[in-house]
Parts: sequence; structure tokens; C-alpha cells
Amino acid sequence: MFTSLRSFLYHIALIVVASGWAAGHGVVINEIHYDPDVKTELVEFVELHNTKAVDADLSGWSLAGGISYEFPAGSVLPAGGWIIVAQDPYGIHAKWNIGRPEIPPDLGFGPFEGKLGNDGDTVRLRDAEGDEVDVVDYQLGFPWPTVGDAVPETRPGTGNSIQLVNPQFDNDLSGSWRSAAPTPAAFNETVYLDNTPPHIRQVKHSPEQPTSGEPVTISAKVTDSDGVASVTVQYQIVEPGDYINIEDWRYRTSWTDVAMRDDGLGADAEADDSVYTVQLPSSLQKHRRLVRYRILTVDGGNHSLLLPYADDPQPNFAYFVYDGVPAWRGADRPGVTAVVEYGADVMRSLPVYHLLSKKSDVETATWFEHYAGSDYKWLGTLVYDGKVYDHVRYRARGGVWRYAMGKNMWKFNFNRGHRFQARDDYGRKYKTKWDKLNFSACIQQGSFGQRGEHGMFEALSSKLFNMAGVPASKTNWVNFRIIDEPFEDGTSNAAHPPLTNRGTQYDGDFWGVYMTLEQMDGRFLDEHALPDGNLYKMDQAYPNGCKLNNQGPTGAADKSDVLDFRSRYQSASSAAWWGANVNLDSYYGLYAIYHAVWHGDITSKNHFFYLNPEATTNEWGTNTLWWQLPWDLDLTWTCYYSSMKDPFSRSGVLSHNITDIACRNRVREICDLLFNPEQTNQLIDEFAAVINDPQGGLSIVDADRAMWDYHWVVGGGAYPKYLNR
Repeated sequence: MFTSLRSFLYHIALIVVASGWAAGHGVVINEIHYDPDVKTELVEFVELHNTKAVDADLSGWSLAGGISYEFPAGSVLPAGGWIIVAQDPYGIHAKWNIGRPEIPPDLGFGPFEGKLGNDGDTVRLRDAEGDEVDVVDYQLGFPWPTVGDAVPETRPGTGNSIQLVNPQFDNDLSGSWRSAAPTPAAFNETVYLDNTPPHIRQVKHSPEQPTSGEPVTISAKVTDSDGVASVTVQYQIVEPGDYINIEDWRYRTSWTDVAMRDDGLGADAEADDSVYTVQLPSSLQKHRRLVRYRILTVDGGNHSLLLPYADDPQPNFAYFVYDGVPAWRGADRPGVTAVVEYGADVMRSLPVYHLLSKKSDVETATWFEHYAGSDYKWLGTLVYDGKVYDHVRYRARGGVWRYAMGKNMWKFNFNRGHRFQARDDYGRKYKTKWDKLNFSACIQQGSFGQRGEHGMFEALSSKLFNMAGVPASKTNWVNFRIIDEPFEDGTSNAAHPPLTNRGTQYDGDFWGVYMTLEQMDGRFLDEHALPDGNLYKMDQAYPNGCKLNNQGPTGAADKSDVLDFRSRYQSASSAAWWGANVNLDSYYGLYAIYHAVWHGDITSKNHFFYLNPEATTNEWGTNTLWWQLPWDLDLTWTCYYSSMKDPFSRSGVLSHNITDIACRNRVREICDLLFNPEQTNQLIDEFAAVINDPQGGLSIVDADRAMWDYHWVVGGGAYPKYLNR
């Protein structure tokens, strides 16, 4: 039965072209459903379509790449029909057969081995002889569609798949695909097109991060079977101190059109090579200016398309014009001590993270509102390593000390398809891109009366845990700068009456030394080569004393696993129970470093529980084991909070001879090899050299202290508007 006139016409066309372009077997990869928005729904699938008017024998055919599957003997793909190869055929039928009872079970094959990559993957279809029939090399985000979230966000389980708009089109081209609600083993009716607008890919601008007065060339490869009628760049200028966020009316209206060309003239390198080019003049490129752009194409049949796609949460491309971090002048205590100039070499000693946002949003987020929730209420643009992460959301982070210090901690949430690529203190890219970015403010809690360690406690503690085989957040220091006013030099910007009557050294772009803290979520598990399992942040402030930071695909979705585990370990009485339920090898290393760095702030919070879904075999049998992982490591070393014990030791895990001896052996081993004056002092010196000059010269730590020790926001006049202790 045909569900619509569109599908009927498609089948008529299928008969006409069955012996036309669909050469060879005529079987194409037609739909891919990866990264379902509900992780416990095992409903990934690859759909195949037979473009010919005769059945296709799939016996011995296979799928390869991120997944693998071999079709059994007798497998048939009907003429003009569809089949799926599923992660879990039962899951597919449970989810979609309720509304589509006409789908017979013989159209669903599987389960396949492996998993479709969430950030991109290659799916290969091979025939019985091993010859490649079709291949799709997809990625998340432009030039491919963006999927992975519920549509709408308020309805879990409604995430889109990527679908071929017409099986007669080249499915190797990203422009032949769109996102829509999955249609397993059925016609892709929502996205179907008889004629596509132009295919656009290889969009780039050069240089990646221009300097003032440097022309910027924008190019894109554009093709269309009907010919390309026009390609237009639409650009938007965002001036320093006049930020335009995506919710502003100006974002929708303030665009300037410039034609792109493929005639070999001007900036276009070669005529008629399908690469369209435009050069934005040097007069547009000004220091600290953000330039957004998008591309509008029209083909010979008047089919048009505006890129990026509508499903992209970052609906524009962008670049940031920057001439480099200048010197900064400031006094440790203005009016009392002399002004010191920190040269460009000092200010450029750390990688620079720029936030562009509205001044009102920045100050409301970090000072005025004292918002204590977890929503990312404010919008901005983050720039790092020459890359623009536009339309990100941010907030302050932390618990009871969130707004206490004036120099507060920040948290950023990145858009799907635009995850953050960070680097470590040595410039090496982390293996996994980040969904969230945490900033430590590198300033101790005021009640301890200590100033100057600048994140060393957290960085060293995390490193020691990782070196001891205990996964902990990776860290790196940054120079954080905020562009929310017209001038880079704060003395030229506005006053903050009644606290100041003119701009001060504190009112420019420089916000000081901060440190990234790797978010403990599913990407943390990937970075540390841990299987995708349930990961809980433990804190009595959350319902049931825990929050699920990562949902494993086969893990409990109702916290029942961790609640049962907590109940049992609190009453555990035997070493055998501990060995059969807890990764003791990891715990012994955790226990050793807890004591080495004096981490006593481990009450009912400041730790994570992780359930590894892959069973481990040890002397207590074969079981899935829980791990305790560390968190919140600022109150360590000389800022000793208390003599509190971690939850396992409080419950007697070391009260048995076998566990006590094993733990003592591990502590001895760590002391012999790692936590001793020779090795640990070397580590301390290595970390300190990242932020402080070993020769005693001026460093960015000195600049940070001049920025914050006597900042007007920490003065008595700032209470209670700015600070909340």
C-alpha cells in the first residue's frame, strides 16, 4: 500500500529508472539511525533499499566499518523494498511496530556487532564476494545533518535519523542527506526530493584567525546537476562591546550579501572548478571583531538552500580577528603599590580562551543574580585555538561557594556537532572533544587564608590519581579573557558606580588565570578508555543523594543500581562481598592518593561511583564492579579540610586482613615509586613552571594577583550585590 501520492510517484519512477543509473546490484544505504537520544533504547539501525525491480539476494553480504554484520543464507531484499540491520531487532519492533503494524519481522535483520559512531563513522556494504557495493562516510554536523537530540527536546525518544532524500542520488554526497524522524524499512517520505538544491561542502575561510587589515578568503565547493545560478555569502559583524546573541532581533536581520564567484577572477583561483570564492576586504578585519557568515545557493531550477542546515544549533560559520594578547598594566594594590607592566611574553605564556558576550549577561551570570541552578542561562561565543564556538551557553558553577570569591568559577555548554577540542599544558590535543567546559577559578576559598597556589592543588592531585591508575579529571591552565566592552584596556571602559568613578585596570579583557577541569561524563569515560556505563555524582544535595552524569546503554535508568549498591556496601560484612562488587585494585590507589594529598573533603559528596558494564574476573568470581572516583580536589595539600574518610573506608572495606594487607602493599608501592621527595618534587616543579617563571621573573600568576587581590568586586562596597558568602 502506498502511504501518499509522493511514495506512489516514487515507485513509478523506480520502475522507469530501475535499469538506468542504479548499476550493479542496485542496493543502496538509504537511512542511518545513530546516537538515539535515549541511550537505553537500543534502536540504532542501517537501512538498505533496493532500487531495482527485481529481488536482491543478500546471502553472504555484509556490513562493515563501525559495525559488522553478515546476512544469513536466504536473505532477500524485495524489489523496490527496504530492510534494516538493527542493533537490536526486538528494540526496533517494540518502538516502531506499534504505529506501523505492517512492518513484518523479516524486514529486520541483526543484531549487528559494534556501534555506530556518534561523531561520525563509515558504513560499508559488501556483496558475497567481498566487493564493495556501497559506502557512506557520515559525520555529525555540517556538511552532514545534525542529529542526536530529541525533536522537540521535551519529548525523549524522538531523535532523528539521517535519510537519503532520493535513492537515485549520490549518497556519498552529504547534501543528499537530511534529518527527520526515523522511518525503518519504509520510504523516506519527509525528506524526499525529486531535485535537490546545490550540494555544498568544503566551506572554509583563510586565514583561520586573521589579524587586523588582513583580507579573508571564503570558499566553498558547490555543485548541482541543473547548474549553479548563484552563490552568496551573507556576513554579520559583531563589534567588541556590542555582542549580538542568537536570540536578538539583530541576529536575524543584520546580514550583508556578497556574491561568490567561480570565474577565475579576483580571489577565485581557477575558473569553472566548482569552488566559489569571495574575499572580504581588509577594512572589515579589525582587532577583537567577530565575523559570522552563512552561504545561500540557488541552482538553475531555482532551488535554494541556506547553509548551515536548519537542524544545526550553530546556524552560521564564523571567524575571529585578533592581533595577539598585548601587555597588561596593573598594580598589586592600586594607589599603594606601583603599576607594573606585564609584557606580551608573560600574557601569552598560557593559551588564551576568549568569551564574547554582553556585559549585562557576564555580570549577571557571575555576580548579580546569584543563580544556584544548573541551567545555562546566558549566551556567548567562545574562541580558542583559532576556532569559534558560537552560541554557546554558560553559567557560574560550584556549590555554596559559587559566588563567594568575586573571581568565580565558570561552566560552558557546547552545541551538538560543535564540541570543544581542548589541549593539555603541553599543547597536545585531548583524545576526546568536550561537551562541557569547567573552569576552576584558581583562587582558594577565603576562609582558609591562603592565596597563590593558583590551581596547583587540583592539578597535582588529579595527576597523581591518574598516575596511580585512578581515572580523574585532566586539567590545564588558561588565560581567560572576556570581550564585553569596547576597549581591551580597562582604563578606557566604563565605570561601575558607586564602586568606581572611571574604568580601572580590572575592567578590560584580562580576567586572569583559570584552569579547565575535565567534565566527568560519558566523554570522560571515552578519554580514559572506560566502557560506557552508569556514572553517578554523589551528593546529598541531589534527590536520593546522587545525580546520573552518564547513562550507560545497558545500565539502570532509575538509579536502582547505585541505590542498591550504596545500601549494600554500608552494611557489607565480608571481604568476599567487597571483592565481588568493587574494583579494589583501583580503590587501593585511590586510598593512597587521598592520604598523600590530604583530601579530607569527602563527606557525602565530592566523589563519583562508576559501574563498569564489562565483567571482571578475579579471585572472587566474574562480576561487574563499581569504582569510586575522586572529585573536587581544591581543599587538599595545605588546605586540609578535615579527617573525614571516604565512603568505602567508613563502611569497613579495610577492616578485613586480606583487603588491609593488599591496600598497605599498594600504598607502599606508590610511596616507593611515586609519592616520595624525588618524584613528587619533580612533578611539583614541572607543574609550577607552566604558570610561574622558575627564574623568578614576572609571571602570569603575578598578573592574576594584581587583577584580583584588590579588585573592586572584593571590596566592602560590593556586598551584597556582587558577592554571596
